[in-house]
Amino acid sequence: MTEDPELQRIMREKFQRYAERTRKEERGTAKPTPKEDINKAVYSILYNRASEVMEAAELQYPEQTEAVKLGLYKMMKSGRLAERIDGGTLLTLFRALGLPVHIDTSVTFVEHGKAKSLADKLSDSWSEE
Repeated sequence: MTEDPELQRIMREKFQRYAERTRKEERGTAKPTPKEDINKAVYSILYNRASEVMEAAELQYPEQTEAVKLGLYKMMKSGRLAERIDGGTLLTLFRALGLPVHIDTSVTFVEHGKAKSLADKLSDSWSEE
C-alpha cells in the first residue's frame, strides 16, 4: 500500500512544527533559576545572625546547605514561607536535619569601659582571691 507523497510531506511539516513548539515550551518552563538569585532571595529573609549561621553552614556542609537554600526558596515562591527567619530558628532547622552547625561564640563583659572575655574575667576573679 503506497501513501500519497503530498500527505507524507504535510504530516512531516506538522510533526516538525509540533516538535519545535514543544521544545520552545520546555525551554521556557525548564529554565533553572540562577544560583545567585536563589542566594539573594534566601538571604533577604534572614535576620538576627541568621546570615552568620547560613555562612557557617555553607563552609561546613556546602552540598547540604545548597539543598536547604533551594528548599527555602521553593517554599518562599509557593507562599508557604511568608515570614523572616532568625539565627536561632535556622540553627534549629539545620540541627533537625542532622547537620550540627558549629557557630563561634564568645561571652564578653564590659568593665570600666574595657571589654573582657569570659576567660579574662574568670582569671581576674581567681587572681584577686
